[in-house]
Amino acid sequence: MAELIPEFDSVVAPARKGIVRLLDHVVTWWALAGGCVFVALVVMSIISIIGRKLFSAPIEGDMELLMMGAAVGSAAFLPVCEMHDHHIKVDALTTWMSGRGCAVLDMVAHMLLMLASAAIAWRTILYVIECHENMEVSALLLVPMWQPVLLMVPSFVLLTAAALYRLLVSTQLALGAKS
Repeated sequence: MAELIPEFDSVVAPARKGIVRLLDHVVTWWALAGGCVFVALVVMSIISIIGRKLFSAPIEGDMELLMMGAAVGSAAFLPVCEMHDHHIKVDALTTWMSGRGCAVLDMVAHMLLMLASAAIAWRTILYVIECHENMEVSALLLVPMWQPVLLMVPSFVLLTAAALYRLLVSTQLALGAKS
């Protein structure tokens, strides 16, 4: 019978010490903060819907706040997914491969993610600077756009650090090291 929850062994989650443990705590708390953003968005949406239906007084700009908050909150979940190697994987093509072969593929995937997330962090920082210089604001609430965009930068930096950690773990496994 198929298991709904896979068993994770020490190969997937090696012991975390020192700076890796600190990174693990930071990405976990960052993801929890992202979850709090979503809870706040849900509460705001409920209040706005009730206000709109019962009192003809919705929260002004609720859709702008929802879009900004959803971007910030969802970016906060990416580092913890990478840190624990829980991104979606399609294993249909790798079931015949050895553990080391899969580790080599994981190594390439984590390296590509690390490079992409570093580029995204860099370009997001440049966009924050551009928005600040151009005084770009949202359409209805006139929120300076650099503020919510700036809140996404730490998520991408943490994603880069988590991808570097997973790259190192995958490299060790590909080289045959036991964790």
